[in-house]
Amino acid sequence: MRPRLMVSVLVVAGLSTMGAARAPSEQPTPPASAATPSAMPVSSWRQAFTFADQRVDESSGLVASRAHPGAVWTVNDGQGPVRLFAVDSGGRTRAVVTLDGVEGVDPEALGGAVGQDGKSYLYVGDIGGNPVPRPDGVVVYRLAEPATLADARVKATAYRLTYPDGQHDAESLLVNPRSGQLFVMTKTAKGGALYRAPARLSESRPNMLTLVRDSPYVISDGLILPDGRLLLRGYNKARVWKDLDAAAPELTLDLPQQRQGEGVAVTADGRGLLISSEGALSPVWRMDLPATRDEVREERPAVTAVAETDSFPTTGMLWGVGGGLALTLLAAGLVVAVRAEGRT
Repeated sequence: MRPRLMVSVLVVAGLSTMGAARAPSEQPTPPASAATPSAMPVSSWRQAFTFADQRVDESSGLVASRAHPGAVWTVNDGQGPVRLFAVDSGGRTRAVVTLDGVEGVDPEALGGAVGQDGKSYLYVGDIGGNPVPRPDGVVVYRLAEPATLADARVKATAYRLTYPDGQHDAESLLVNPRSGQLFVMTKTAKGGALYRAPARLSESRPNMLTLVRDSPYVISDGLILPDGRLLLRGYNKARVWKDLDAAAPELTLDLPQQRQGEGVAVTADGRGLLISSEGALSPVWRMDLPATRDEVREERPAVTAVAETDSFPTTGMLWGVGGGLALTLLAAGLVVAVRAEGRT
């Protein structure tokens, strides 16, 4: 092929390939509401204490005490008697409260709220799907927080919850701090779904849950903050939504490495977060939670965020690579053709 003809063919081929590579850019751009959320790095966390009691070996739920400043309650995951451990700010167990007459199937979560009577209540979510099927639903136990920290056996009120669409595994029990209404977040390998319990629960019959929304994230615990924001944690990140109806999270929190992080609690003053993990002698971490997304932006310089993905490269990414390769080949071809023409 003559050099000038070769140049023309390469130019046409290169422009055609570039045009094809641009094609995906004609797709609609994401709406502003889908913008990458503000992020807080792992360095925002500090170790608060370590569980000193080796009986606390599968901390699957965590809640800050409202009756005993500085103390937290945690519960182990597993079948058998359900025991709540009250732990002080130094990691020492101050009391063990056993639910009288209760044999847990798979307790996974804790919650807390102040009732209309002004008392502080604890909620124990026996909501896990292991190790046996639970066709009759799951159970949430409610008990008044003890006025004194001492070992005791206490009576708890049991509420049975059933799903409208079959059995589910779950590790997250959310209690609305304003109304006391319960929510359950299910867990699968591909995400989960948020369900709402009736505003008034019955002790004598099952309480049917209502689906609120699906979630693409694998969730190991969650809570509703005092200002109404929704916080859900996984094993590597926690995310905050403006409210239960928000389509996308407004804030992402990178979590410190944990053996199997399954607990999250808001501090009694509502200004900080605590996270725990399964495993004996595990540390509990704390961070101060910014009040708003704008506060994060003001405190931290703007950075270019990289969107998270659990999928293979997208079609747009592949077209982009193809376009870049085409430009490289076009340039190389032009150089060869020009040199060949110079020799003629």
